[in-house]
Amino acid sequence: MLKNKKTLEPSLFGILIQDNSVYCGIHLTEIQLPDRCAFLGILRQNQVLSATDNPTIFVGDYILAIATHPMMIPALKVTLKKIHSVYYSLNSCLLESRPTANQFDNLDDSDVSYNLNSTYY
Repeated sequence: MLKNKKTLEPSLFGILIQDNSVYCGIHLTEIQLPDRCAFLGILRQNQVLSATDNPTIFVGDYILAIATHPMMIPALKVTLKKIHSVYYSLNSCLLESRPTANQFDNLDDSDVSYNLNSTYY
């Protein structure tokens, strides 16, 4: 038996990439992982894409990563679950739209609300 043998206690994670993930559209190797952590790849539509292929990350992908030491599990989870603070999508925006100055010029008085508590008049 070996003395000072370090035991490896790996923990595998599959993190679903949401619409508001900071990793959408970037390559896997662009993500800075904590020490003692590594990528295995991406699970996309029942296919595993190897980390060595450096695939681009899309919404709905699962990033597969491993922490080789139990103390690194929380750091790995936090790293892989990073999201934008405000929901957004490249195809749509859920923020409320407000009329621009040009839109006001095209309205007559019957179309404009004069509620003084409103954000726009």
